[in-house]
Amino acid sequence: MRTVWFNTAAAAVLAATALTTAPAQAETTLSLVYPFPDFLVYTKSCKALVEKINAAGAGEVKIDVKPFNSIKMFQQPGAVSKGSVDMTCTPAAFYAQKIPENEAISTSNSSPAIVRKNGGMAIIDELHQKNFNMKYLGWIDSGIGFYIYTQDPPKFNADGLPDFSGVKMRDNPIYGAFFRALGASTHNMPSNEVYSALEKGVVNASAWAALGLIQFKWDKFLRHRVDPTFYQTDIGLIMNLDAWKSLSPKAQKIVQDTVIAHENSSRAARISEAQAEAKQLKAEGMKFWPAPAADKYLGVAIDSAYGRVAERLKKQGKGLDAMNKLRTAYQEKASDM
Repeated sequence: MRTVWFNTAAAAVLAATALTTAPAQAETTLSLVYPFPDFLVYTKSCKALVEKINAAGAGEVKIDVKPFNSIKMFQQPGAVSKGSVDMTCTPAAFYAQKIPENEAISTSNSSPAIVRKNGGMAIIDELHQKNFNMKYLGWIDSGIGFYIYTQDPPKFNADGLPDFSGVKMRDNPIYGAFFRALGASTHNMPSNEVYSALEKGVVNASAWAALGLIQFKWDKFLRHRVDPTFYQTDIGLIMNLDAWKSLSPKAQKIVQDTVIAHENSSRAARISEAQAEAKQLKAEGMKFWPAPAADKYLGVAIDSAYGRVAERLKKQGKGLDAMNKLRTAYQEKASDM
């Protein structure tokens, strides 16, 4: 009887010891790349978000940031989809050929909080998961519209729209259709090549967000701005879907909650910074030129983008239902812009 008691007690002690000495679940390490130079505010914001996630997820999830240009700008979304890297902070327009409906974010006049509430972001996430093996985690650094900046004073047609015939406009995937609708000759190039192109006269105009022109030093050449602002910055945090599913529920919640908080804080910060930059540009002599037909100008911007979306979807044999729902959701106007 004593032997049985002893063996039972010993087994209980061993079991308790095993429980207290069992190794904790290992911290999951993810990798992240980013498309813009380190000095740009969008890169700083992305890295700040990483720091927030790492602080909140200590012992559970950690993100390692790869050096700038370790993967080229326009190759990053594909690398995330394939799992070559786990995450990136990048404009949704950079991979809109794969997910044409991404243009809803680029052309939005809404906010992350609104489109989370009205279901628009859930549709975007579903499209990412279904069509590109990605989890769409959130929309950061929103709230900043785009302007067209020119070397020479802009001309306006009798209908009140800018006349860009003969203008050599730097293009990128966000706004090419809009420029061509206004008669511009477009030249596609990444942002880190624009200064040299302006210096050499390859281009003499470019659009850019209301924040960052001074950081790039493009204002040395571009001394005129066409108003009003159009579209909106569309930096998204996207993640390889398999990597997302491999995270524990706790880690997923930490990442998602931190991203949502950063959506709101980064939006407020960027809007304030953009207002300050506009004051600085004006004080330094930049001329602002309001388009006489502002509403028509914005209408061309939106319609040209959605025309391109519809064309791409038709070529891919896909319907327009999601596009139409997203246009409604992402055009629910935010009051803080």
